[in-house]
Amino acid sequence: MRADTNRRAGRAARAPAAATIRRATLADVAALVEIENASFPGNRLDRRRFRYLLAHAHGVILVDAVNGATELRGYVLLLFRSNSPVARVYSIATAARYVKQGVAAQLLRAAERLALDHGYTRQHLEIRADNAASLALFESRGYRRFGRHAAYYHDGMDAVRLEKALER
Repeated sequence: MRADTNRRAGRAARAPAAATIRRATLADVAALVEIENASFPGNRLDRRRFRYLLAHAHGVILVDAVNGATELRGYVLLLFRSNSPVARVYSIATAARYVKQGVAAQLLRAAERLALDHGYTRQHLEIRADNAASLALFESRGYRRFGRHAAYYHDGMDAVRLEKALER
């Protein structure tokens, strides 16, 4: 939309910046918290939790970065459990200005590849039952519903459980 506005105003439109998907670092924590706070009304990860996850957790946070890899368009937090074939998408979020631009789909593909590279054969996640856009994204990527958690979220909303068999 900005490009169209710029053209109408007689200015050259800016080309979209190339995105890079990479592992998050401690330098990304402030941007991760900003995306988290803007994306979720409750049950949010805070600065301390992101720092812990980056330093100690059995998993990885992938970010979609632009502008020299400093601006984050979104992130996915993937957790691994030893002695299990299942990786878990714990959280995925897109910065508001990049919603509906394929950021979450790219991050999800990267998380699936990473899980496969680590020897996992399935991926699980939970989504708010009222989050139609996220449910549509995951189902379009081959995830199937396999259960429900009643009153899972801070406001009493149920969670839909999804899974996907990972293949090369």
